[in-house]
Amino acid sequence: MKKYIFALFIGLSIINCQLSTISAQTQPGTVRTVSRPNIPSEKLSGVMLRVRGNHNAVVSGEDGAFALLMQGLEAGQPYAISSVIKSGYELREPELIGRKQSFSTQVPLEIVMVSSQQLLQERMRIEEKARENVEINYQKRLAELDNALAAAKMSNAEYEAQITALEEQYERFEPLLQTMSRYYALMDYDGRDTLSARINERIEAGDLDAAEQLIKAKGAIADREKQLRELQELQNFLKKDLAEDCYNLFTINFERFQNDSAEYYICRRAELDTTNVEYQLRAGQFLMVYRAKYAEADKYFRRALHQAEAQNGRLYGDVATALNEIGQNYYLQRDYKKALPYLEKARDIREELNGKNSVSMAESYGNIGALYLKQGNTKEAMKMLRNALKLYEELLPEGDVKTAQARNNLGNALFNQKEYDEAKQCFELALRDYKKRYGEKHYEVAIVYNNLASIAFVHGEIPEAQELFRKALNIFTQTLGAHHPRTQQTQKNLDYLDLMTNR
Repeated sequence: MKKYIFALFIGLSIINCQLSTISAQTQPGTVRTVSRPNIPSEKLSGVMLRVRGNHNAVVSGEDGAFALLMQGLEAGQPYAISSVIKSGYELREPELIGRKQSFSTQVPLEIVMVSSQQLLQERMRIEEKARENVEINYQKRLAELDNALAAAKMSNAEYEAQITALEEQYERFEPLLQTMSRYYALMDYDGRDTLSARINERIEAGDLDAAEQLIKAKGAIADREKQLRELQELQNFLKKDLAEDCYNLFTINFERFQNDSAEYYICRRAELDTTNVEYQLRAGQFLMVYRAKYAEADKYFRRALHQAEAQNGRLYGDVATALNEIGQNYYLQRDYKKALPYLEKARDIREELNGKNSVSMAESYGNIGALYLKQGNTKEAMKMLRNALKLYEELLPEGDVKTAQARNNLGNALFNQKEYDEAKQCFELALRDYKKRYGEKHYEVAIVYNNLASIAFVHGEIPEAQELFRKALNIFTQTLGAHHPRTQQTQKNLDYLDLMTNR
């Protein structure tokens, strides 16, 4: 770690800044931590910042203040931050890097960071409450379908179709939960009005009914949209408030398995401000992953791409994200030939923007590796998947779920190449991390049990394989239901082994 920090300082002129030292050619600013309900914001010292095109770095002082040297710039001209670094901290808005700012000697730039450890703890707390709600609503919906079938209110075919759709959503809940938990864990409570703060606190605590009632007390979404159009001078405030409540209602409905309503609110939010890149990306991701509405998702992703490029140029994180999502959209449609160029463009921008050692690069390596596997390019696929795992292990806190996912993905690739010993090591480490994050009764844990059972089977360790399949089956039955394809396939695997041992 010391060697890495030393390398950062080579060739850099470090300037420790206080606001009192600001000259006519400096951009003043402060760095603070994010404000949470029980954790007040604090000024953050020792943060190293650089501006694009300027190799000199500045470091925030004890009061969080800094002053960026701006040679040759006049007031109002654009500049962009190229890096913000403090060990153990990350930006609340990673999109700050590369975003165009307007130079001013009078208006300070505020930068908000968060402790990586605090962020992880907050996310785990929020995810735990969300999973409790999802489990309750999942079981409630299962009971409703069972009762409808028993009362002959639907046919067996209709029942099977709805059960499959419900269980598929349950299984796909985890990726969106990670996005949602990050959104709420990074919510900055500084300057928020009391009602908005209460709504977000209730959602974070898993009290969806209370949050929904507080939102409804503001008035119907449609009426507020009309009010927004009529009150021009309050438009920006009302638009932001309305957009936030659309996302809150999206979260509430998604956790209740009410996908039609969830789609309505996430798309309403995107249409409220078509220039907001984040709004477009989130709508596209939901439509792509949870609704399989690929054409509509593509519309939002391309709108995000256009706006990101227009607002901040090609070398910007959201440009890479939009390109990556367009590629993923093609990938899910199995159009790998169209997907690859977009994934590669996203990787190239991320490398140019952040270097080869970043979490975003790890994501690109993993996505391209998965695509190469589908194309049969095993050698390059393995290289990419190993690179992804290496970066996650180096850059993320121990036990992070992304590292576990990367290990499981690499394990699957190794298993397909009959490299069973290394595959087993990957699966065991993934199992350790998943248990630490989710506990024993989670379907991701069951997936790894299934994978380890397959390893035991090919090694001829039948009793161990049976025990692992039973563990997986028990979790799948509890979490996904008896009708889910994963549950049924695991049952078939176990039945086959039981038949072998009873001959």
